[in-house]
Amino acid sequence: MKTQRALHQTNPTRETINSRREQAPRRTRNRKRQIPLRRLLVLRVHALNRVSRAASFLVLTLISISLCFAPVFGARESVQVTRLANPVTIDGKWTTADEWDDTYRVSMYVIQGPESTGYIRLKHDADFLYLLVDFISDTTPASKQTQKGGQSDYDHFNVGIDKDVNDTNTECCDTTVDIRWNNGKVAPDPVTPLWVEGAMSYDATNDPDSKTSHAIYEFSIPMGTFEKNSAIRASVWDRSRAVNMHWPRYQGSWSMKYFGDLVSSEIVVPEFPFGPIMILASVVLATAVVARRRTRLN
Repeated sequence: MKTQRALHQTNPTRETINSRREQAPRRTRNRKRQIPLRRLLVLRVHALNRVSRAASFLVLTLISISLCFAPVFGARESVQVTRLANPVTIDGKWTTADEWDDTYRVSMYVIQGPESTGYIRLKHDADFLYLLVDFISDTTPASKQTQKGGQSDYDHFNVGIDKDVNDTNTECCDTTVDIRWNNGKVAPDPVTPLWVEGAMSYDATNDPDSKTSHAIYEFSIPMGTFEKNSAIRASVWDRSRAVNMHWPRYQGSWSMKYFGDLVSSEIVVPEFPFGPIMILASVVLATAVVARRRTRLN
């Protein structure tokens, strides 16, 4: 009995052999199916690496483009000077509620005194650059202020102009536009220089930012004052509160290297600013690259 069992175990029957033959191709087929899956995983890893490299190249390209449009002297602020769509009347106020709504509203910075609010707006046509300063926090007219004595007791605005952004060491500027309203007087002094038209008032009737009476300054400066690359520094005073505001931010010096660049534009306040458009374009391009890679893998 033991011998027969041993023979039975060492000499499999024909049925056992056939069963093993039937199972062998299945295992082979399973092994063949596993090879493409592994290769596919490797291909996908390589594809992801290529997409990563493409994304890195895209980021570097966008950085290079942004550097091409950067101001001449590094980390400087800039302001868009839009093309005039609504006519301007130089009367020191919003003549109509939409007179300046074709411009960007740019906040000024408090340099001295309590927290305050002031905006600067710019636009141009072929002949003039137009400038508005909306000093919303200066609500005490100079004509009602008491004289304290000295040369500095007046509400005051001046803008320094760097005509061609080629001198970064000189203090002050190539041209200074200045207007002041001395305490107790019924009207401001004439604008200097005399070839600049300017006005100042406390009439905020049509001002969309604040209807409360406050100081408003308005100018038209001949375009011959500027060249292709120009910059400005704006400063405004409320003497009753000892507040001084600037644009751009004051950096401890009047040197023209700290002025803000004027960026001229033929576009009247674009509906979508440049920054978001660049971000959207980057996302679309990256999505297209990924989709293309997936198509190749499939």
